[in-house]
Amino acid sequence: MPIVFPIVGAARYGDDYRDPRANAEHAGNDILTTWRSPAVAAEDGTVTFWTRSARAGCMLYLHGASGTTYLYVHLNNDLTPRRDNRGACVPGVAYADGLEDGAKVKAGQQIGYNGDSGDAEGTYHLHFEVHPNGGADVNPFPSLNAATRLLFPLPANPARKVALGLRGVPVSAGAGVLELSVTAVRVWPGGRWTAIAPRSVELAVPDGAQLDESAAAQLATLTPRAPASRAATRLTVITVPAPVSPEMMAGAPGALAVDRVRHG
Repeated sequence: MPIVFPIVGAARYGDDYRDPRANAEHAGNDILTTWRSPAVAAEDGTVTFWTRSARAGCMLYLHGASGTTYLYVHLNNDLTPRRDNRGACVPGVAYADGLEDGAKVKAGQQIGYNGDSGDAEGTYHLHFEVHPNGGADVNPFPSLNAATRLLFPLPANPARKVALGLRGVPVSAGAGVLELSVTAVRVWPGGRWTAIAPRSVELAVPDGAQLDESAAAQLATLTPRAPASRAATRLTVITVPAPVSPEMMAGAPGALAVDRVRHG
């Protein structure tokens, strides 16, 4: 079963497993990201905080229900974007707000904030390791390539209905479907706009959705088609509030429905 990709937001990585490092071969993959982007649980499991390595900085073990252990290294230790190193390896700084050492977590739940602690100073990234059965490390690259990427982390109260804000450029529209190349996501209630790597999301467009004139014209066709202008204006789509599901978190086709659309 694929893991959940360990970062929500903009992220890029390569296969740098076993690359030479100053003291040893590289035991994982480095995923470049932005300051305080959410680090999320790759699967259900239990977390252990680790703060006793100068090289790793603020670090966390996720002991997965499958038996695999995952290492999240170089979590945040800054209180401001100026790389001040004034933060401690504590919840709200390195670890997710309210998270306790030894807590049980669900796949996709936020467990940390990414940063550049330890010997990563100056480069925001997550050093991610995979240890099947808690043993020796293996190359995370295949698991990362096959991982499910989330639009947003699992909320603290999954039973509560949430609405998403999606910003992006329309790819196609019609037959009750809007396909959007999404570049930023926000969750209501709460949340903030988070940049993500561009990805296509297909949304259902129910009767009664509030659409501006140009969007309505595109959706009036009986079959999906590309928008008339390839230089389409960016749209902001607000989705119908709904209980959180894995399909909704992953942006699966039809899992999200349009409530209203506006330009910008």
